[in-house]
Amino acid sequence: MTAVLETLAAELERLRAELCALLPAEPESAYAALWQGGERQPWTRTAIRLWEREDGEDTEVVHHLAVAHHACAYDLEAAGDDAAFGHFERALRYWAVLYGEPDFWRRMRERLDDAQGAPVPDEVVAETRARLPYHLLEPHLTLAAGLRLTDPGRARRHVRLVTGSAFPHATVAEARAGLVRDVLDGVPAAVAEGRFAETIDVLQSWLLLDPDSHDLLRALLFTSRSWVERLREEPYATRRADDLLRRVDALVRPVLGRVAAPGGELAKELARHEFLLALRSFGALGTTTPSPDALGSLPEVERARGRARDAVHHVERALELYPEMGDDPRYAEAAELRGDGLPGFLAWLDAVEAQFLLTAFRIGDRELSRARLLLDAAGAYAAADPGLEEFVRSLESLLSVRRG
Repeated sequence: MTAVLETLAAELERLRAELCALLPAEPESAYAALWQGGERQPWTRTAIRLWEREDGEDTEVVHHLAVAHHACAYDLEAAGDDAAFGHFERALRYWAVLYGEPDFWRRMRERLDDAQGAPVPDEVVAETRARLPYHLLEPHLTLAAGLRLTDPGRARRHVRLVTGSAFPHATVAEARAGLVRDVLDGVPAAVAEGRFAETIDVLQSWLLLDPDSHDLLRALLFTSRSWVERLREEPYATRRADDLLRRVDALVRPVLGRVAAPGGELAKELARHEFLLALRSFGALGTTTPSPDALGSLPEVERARGRARDAVHHVERALELYPEMGDDPRYAEAAELRGDGLPGFLAWLDAVEAQFLLTAFRIGDRELSRARLLLDAAGAYAAADPGLEEFVRSLESLLSVRRG
C-alpha cells in the first residue's frame, strides 16, 4: 500500500510541475507586471493584485493603487461594464487617503522640485492639493449629466460616487452644486413664463440622480406651489392642482425621512407645500370652502372628518417650519385655518353627525349616547359661531324628544 501511495504522489507532483510550466511566470514586481507586449500599461490585474499585497500604509503603494484602479475603471466604463463602479470606489477611497496624507504631498513637492530644477512655491503645492478632489469628482458629474436621459440608473451611480466619496463635505457639496447650477439658475425665468410642467419634468429628472439635493428640492417646491397658486385662481382646476400636489409630495416625502431638519429657504418652501396639502385635504384648493351641508350620509361625514384632521396636521407642520408664514397675505389662511377654520369645521361635523343619528328611523341607547358626546364636542366651540350654536340648541331639543 505504501508503494502505491508513493507512486501516486510522484505522479501528482509530475502533473503539478507540468501545469506550472504552462502558466506564465509571476512578475518580479508590480511594476514589471505593467509591461505587456513590450509596452507599459497604466494598469493590469496582476499589478493591482501585487500592490494590494504590499504595505497598505506606504503612500507610494496607495498612489499606485489609486492610479491603477482609476485607469481600470475608465476602461471598463468605456465598455459599459458595471464592474467599473467598484474600481471607481476603490480609486476614490485611495485618493481620499492621499489627499489627507502630509507625507504624500512632501514627496510630491520633492518630485516637482526635481522636475523644475528649483524649489516649487508653497502655494503651487497647496493649490494642487486643493484642486485634486474637483479633478477627480468632476468627470463623474459630467458622465451623470450626459447619461441623465439615456441611462438614468448609471448616471445616478456616478452621482453616488461623488456623494459617497471621503473628500471634505464642503468640497463634495460644491461639486454637487455645480452639477445643477445652470438648471437652477433658469428656474425663476421659467416659472415667470409659466413653463411649469416642463420645469418640473426637468427638475424631477435631476432629482432622480441626486435625490438628497436640498437645492433641487427647493426649486421643485417653488415651481410646484407657484403653479398651484395660479391654478387656484382658475375655475375647474382643482383636480389638476390636486394631481400636481400628489406628484410632488411623492417626490419630496421620501427625501425628508433621510435628511436632518430643514432650515432656511427650504423650510419655507416646505411650509408652503404643507399649507397647500392642508387645503387639498380640507377640500379648499379652489375658490369655495367645504360645507357640512353638502354631506349626505354618515360615511361622508367620517371621510370629511378624516380629511379635516389631515389638514390640521399639515397646517401645524407648516407653521412649525415657518412660524411667520401667516404674516404673508398669500398664506394668511394658514393661521386662520389653525385658529378657527378647521376647529369650527370639525365642530360642525360633530353636529351634523349627531343630526344623522337623531333623525334616523330607529335609534337606541347607543346612538343616543353617541349623539350626546357629539353635541358636547360641538357645543364647546358653538360660542364662537352663532349659526352653530343655534343648530346645536335645536339638536339638544331633538335629543330630549328622542330620549322621551
